[in-house]
Amino acid sequence: MLGGAETLTYELAESFANENEVFVVCFSSGFNSQQLEFRSKNLHILPILEQGKIGLIENFFIIFKLLIKERFSVIHTHFVFPTAMWGIIGKLFRTPVIVTSHGSDIQKDKVIGYGARLNKMVAAITWLILKLIDIHVVVSKSMVKDAIEAGSNPSKIRVIYNGIDLEKIQSMRRTDILQRYELTKNDLIILYLGRLHPKKCPDDLIKAFPKVVQGVPNARLIIAGKGEEKDKLEKLSLNLGLDKKIVFTGFVSEDEKWDLLKNCDIFVLPSIVEAFGIAVIEAMACEKPVIATDVGPFPEIIRDGETGILVPVHSPDRLADAIIYLASDDERRSEMGKRAKEDAQNRFDINKIAEDYLRCMDC
Repeated sequence: MLGGAETLTYELAESFANENEVFVVCFSSGFNSQQLEFRSKNLHILPILEQGKIGLIENFFIIFKLLIKERFSVIHTHFVFPTAMWGIIGKLFRTPVIVTSHGSDIQKDKVIGYGARLNKMVAAITWLILKLIDIHVVVSKSMVKDAIEAGSNPSKIRVIYNGIDLEKIQSMRRTDILQRYELTKNDLIILYLGRLHPKKCPDDLIKAFPKVVQGVPNARLIIAGKGEEKDKLEKLSLNLGLDKKIVFTGFVSEDEKWDLLKNCDIFVLPSIVEAFGIAVIEAMACEKPVIATDVGPFPEIIRDGETGILVPVHSPDRLADAIIYLASDDERRSEMGKRAKEDAQNRFDINKIAEDYLRCMDC
């Protein structure tokens, strides 16, 4: 399963490539072309960047040589550090540089140790880069404050939401992931999909589940994703006697991801900090009501009580109440899911988002 920023980068490039020549420069290590479906001859994937400390220096020369060979109209990098640090070389060729921040490059939370700017050297480099670039895109209004604190000039900031390729949803293949975990149509499936990271607070969802099970005996929780919290979450599940009610899938493929989204009943993301949360709009596009926290971008994405429910952060009790509320009424859940899908189609289609970027590039 590709991460949110990686998915957006590729799908934006695909959309741009309908009428433009597009080059996507990425890291050579970890690149897997089988995860991508090439649909345009105008889209060129160049896995030429090197990772690690050597890469921090070597990639300057790699990008420099590429810019000599290819004269680009615009350079669009994702994340300020380190990719925009290399992309800023485009200024030597008088090429406009646009940077999209996806969260960790400009957001920070000292309590959970989240954010690249917690490192003073990275914070200083970020400040300098943001002074040199032409346009700084953030993926939600809630990030504008972070961008300014990181050093961005308010006149350069643009808010462009993330988007998804809605057509791809229909083309995904069915998998056996539900049967693998002995989940049936009689189960009411609650889905968490994302990295198992402290900022996403999957432990709050597990803490809410004893109350959920009391009110909804056929409820099952799927936690899909990998991350540093996995062992802690599995231990918590066991201590609460929920090992028969909670499924940990670990990493899931793209097809498995969409299979889970299409077959769950309720999607939950209880984060304390988030830039956007692509999984939220993916769930909405699959006609699922979403429960999320009332922080960051979620009030911008979810219409509380209409396309989903917003709850306070670190509130397992309120989280459980929201799940039980939706679980207890099939018609309410269905109507909310339909409105969520309509919202996703109207606001978050990747082709609309690409148009927003193209207008931004013409500024």
